[in-house]
Amino acid sequence: MKKSYQYILLFLFLFILNINTFYADTIFQGTITGSGVNTRKGPGTNYGTNSTLVKGNKYKLVSNTLYQSESGCSAGWYKIYYSGTSIGYVCASYVKVEEVDQMDIQDVYLRPWTSPKKAITGGAIFITQSYINKGQFTSYLKKFNVNPNGSYSVYNHQYMANLQAPYSEAYSSYNSYLANNLLALPLVFTIPVFENMPEWTTLPGKETITACQNEVLDTEFEALLDAENFTESYKCKLRLIHQTYANWTFKSLPTGLDFARSVTAEQAVSSIQGGNLYYDLSSGSPIQTEKGWYRANRATVEFYLDPRNSLVPERILMFENLGYSENYTIPVVQSILNGTFMAEYSLIDNESYASIFVNAGSVANISSVYLASLARQESGTKGSRATSGAEFTYKGITYKNLFNFFNIGANSSAESPILAGLVWASGGDTSVIVSPTNIGPTDNTPANLTEEVVLTKLKAAKQSGILTNISLGTTLKSIKDALPEFEITIENVSDNDYVKTGDTLVIKDGENIVNLTIAIKGDVDGNGETGATDYVKIKNFIMEKQGSELSVAQSVAADVDANGEIGATDYVKIKNSIMER
Repeated sequence: MKKSYQYILLFLFLFILNINTFYADTIFQGTITGSGVNTRKGPGTNYGTNSTLVKGNKYKLVSNTLYQSESGCSAGWYKIYYSGTSIGYVCASYVKVEEVDQMDIQDVYLRPWTSPKKAITGGAIFITQSYINKGQFTSYLKKFNVNPNGSYSVYNHQYMANLQAPYSEAYSSYNSYLANNLLALPLVFTIPVFENMPEWTTLPGKETITACQNEVLDTEFEALLDAENFTESYKCKLRLIHQTYANWTFKSLPTGLDFARSVTAEQAVSSIQGGNLYYDLSSGSPIQTEKGWYRANRATVEFYLDPRNSLVPERILMFENLGYSENYTIPVVQSILNGTFMAEYSLIDNESYASIFVNAGSVANISSVYLASLARQESGTKGSRATSGAEFTYKGITYKNLFNFFNIGANSSAESPILAGLVWASGGDTSVIVSPTNIGPTDNTPANLTEEVVLTKLKAAKQSGILTNISLGTTLKSIKDALPEFEITIENVSDNDYVKTGDTLVIKDGENIVNLTIAIKGDVDGNGETGATDYVKIKNFIMEKQGSELSVAQSVAADVDANGEIGATDYVKIKNSIMER
């Protein structure tokens, strides 16, 4: 009897263990059955909204528990993951729940983005759900968000800080349309109209764009413009376009916003590159918003915000609806990608990039031409760290095999925006984590302070007595994290500042001290960046101009190809890297 009792207990134990194992591997997902369904910050319509879900999409549920409704939904509320790890509540009336195996469910954006195809497709889904479906359905609106009927308050929730982005994206799209005869299509453009606009706005250093057609040549077209309540300063430019593209349609988007106030709001949230002509110098010097980017002056913001300056064929595509179109075929997208690293195949996916963009557009219901133009804008013609899949370290954790072609999640306030975007692309999946260390070995076993120990743990080297192989964008904190057993300082450099050429690391271990001067390849002028002044310094040095002498650290930084000499190849490498951004 005693033995039988033991068997029963063993059976019950194994049964309970199997149940626990089953539920550990089983989760719930919900298919959205309605259109325009919102997630809420709590179980009731009295709570604010987080996101609008797409009908037919599947989302992971925290559990199949129904939360009692506080308002607006008698069926109760499910708690769901609506964006990776973000949690919200959705009315149960619009959710079809099913039990699925943990291995069968994916992040709604397909994260982790471990291949170009997953990054492009998942990024397209993100842009559609977070912007296009929210009322920011053109390139212009994605940037400036002045649609009073959108889901977010105006000026907020902008896709990027780059003030010039719609201008650049539109030009890439125009060249593709031109090469593929798409400009002959009956395109439709939605153009914002502001209140109290000035007669003209002018980009500093440039002539005012005054090209217009003042004479009315087509009374039917004029009636259409009047019906849209376009002012004369808009109509004269649209008449000019109409002479060439008579089948294009122009719709107005009355913003109800005062133009001057909009400029003030936009100046606070935008950045630009390009030189002092465009920068806000009110404080005496450019105001840096993030590494390599600066706050624009008012005249520059006025120019790019003013829709009338883009009412020319080369720029007007920033006002086209970004929905999917079967007209944007693989050859059309290919014309945008030619001359870039995306011109041929993604070896990981065994598929052409053009095909990936077209399929992503179809899946996410977004223009594949726009996606390709955006990727070219964000990643450059040669690609970037976000498109290489290379191993990187951010905030003490090393990752691998991640891609982010649209730099989603690359917040300008982050320690390193591009790396923060790659971490976002991981979706919290631990399979892409190499180790939780920062630079160097994974263990922090105490070691005696020597130069050899420092070089090993930093994965660095010495050239002409100077510490090198330290990457652009390395912070003092990341160096400290790699050498936690030592006291490390750099004069006038804080933990989150980037180290730069000429900085001297002072590393202490009790009475032992090691001093190492840093050289960052490409940062010849010692400002922590690679820019025009760097390649000018190299050029002047090569030409032996008076006053072009370089310090030892600057010489190491100027030797970009690390061949022991400073020559034309170093100059060209830096210049090309700047022009390809």
